[in-house]
Amino acid sequence: MSVDSAADQDPGREGERADVEDVKGYLDALMSRLRAGARAGSDPAGQEPIAADRVPQAVLDLLTGREYCYLSKSRVAAYRESILGIVGEAARRGGPIPFYLDLGGGYHASTRPGDEGLCFEVGLGELFVLSQIASFAGRVRRVYPPGVAFSLVIDNVCALVVNDVPLARTGAYCEDLRRLIRDVGTDGLVDVLVESEHFSIHDFDLPARKSDPCAVSLTPGQRDNVERFLGRPCDEAEAVERFLRYQEVIDISDRLLATLIAGVRMTQRATPETLCFRAFPGGDSRIQSGEIALARNDQRRLYPLLLSSRNIGDYACRRLRFPGLLPVVISYVTYAERASG
Repeated sequence: MSVDSAADQDPGREGERADVEDVKGYLDALMSRLRAGARAGSDPAGQEPIAADRVPQAVLDLLTGREYCYLSKSRVAAYRESILGIVGEAARRGGPIPFYLDLGGGYHASTRPGDEGLCFEVGLGELFVLSQIASFAGRVRRVYPPGVAFSLVIDNVCALVVNDVPLARTGAYCEDLRRLIRDVGTDGLVDVLVESEHFSIHDFDLPARKSDPCAVSLTPGQRDNVERFLGRPCDEAEAVERFLRYQEVIDISDRLLATLIAGVRMTQRATPETLCFRAFPGGDSRIQSGEIALARNDQRRLYPLLLSSRNIGDYACRRLRFPGLLPVVISYVTYAERASG
């Protein structure tokens, strides 16, 4: 990754200066939308409440719209009854509708395992998550005034048991995430549910191994996934061990967290049990799999891009700093330009 470029420093070339100004404008608009959405999520103005019996379907329609969900209507059907039931119960009580969104173990996977380690910084990805939530909350509030309440779920004990990721580092990430939530004005709407604040490693009593590691062969994609969340290359035996350990630990983690979750649980990628929620516009990826950067499409328009170990080599990247525009906890934003040749 190239040397940092300050936003107020002349890059020396007109094209680079234009890139910086475009990114600044994009971020300014993002911050304006986020704060407007946060206000809409708590401001009764402009509401058009609907009958209580229509609330569940109306909220489901909003939740599964293209802005927040990448699934087709037919694939959404598998989650329909569960979500309608939870929303209906909240509407009967007259309180906020509870949603829970998984954001991983409290860190970002390495984009260059072996050259760069794990990342524990809160960045553009988390800012987009809050913007998406604020936007959704504002729309719900217009039809159902009590609105929604979101909890971001961090399974950092799982990360410790599977990949030896220190709780001190993931705990610091969670505090930065909470600071970001306060700084952008969404603290009345969003909180953080941290696994280590409720459970310890002693709650993860692993069952006897059912699979023979010698009989397991990982695909290149599975091996890559292990290494990037581990933060370094490893041999085949360790990769298999970490892979199998994850299968065992995630089941325990899900069972433990389920005792704390009373609402609609969502993940950034849909699973058989959880509906997806886009973490950023157009996204169908998990922000913890790498770093969310800004890039240009074929029409030269900026859009959010997940940089990961699988595509980082395709881009030339610059870190741009915008003091005073972004919350203090976000120290830079990465601008990624597809490498020529």
